[in-house]
Amino acid sequence: MGNPATRDDETDRMRTMDTTRRPALPDPTSLIAALMTMMTRFSCLGCPRLANRIRRNLALLQHYADDDMPPMLKQLALRLEREWAQLFTAIADEPQVEKSIDQPHEQHDKLIQPASQSLH
Repeated sequence: MGNPATRDDETDRMRTMDTTRRPALPDPTSLIAALMTMMTRFSCLGCPRLANRIRRNLALLQHYADDDMPPMLKQLALRLEREWAQLFTAIADEPQVEKSIDQPHEQHDKLIQPASQSLH
């Protein structure tokens, strides 16, 4: 049987490794509120960048544990993510480069060319 301090250190190290593999998820209620706000804003502006951001946030909803996000909501988010992806593709001028997890939003946003510069 090992030293209890060594086991605690190992447990802490494993927790740290686990959290470094996936990004921390925001509060689910806050994320849903932000999505509603962005969708409302999109209805006024029709901005492709905003449509892509909505799509990414809908995808994020699917990563929550079932205790934090009911499976029915995650299924709805998956369906909506696909619809927003189609909308984004339809209104963007050029094919888009998919954002990697390590790439900051600001750099990714520079890769997106909106359909109409007058909307910004």
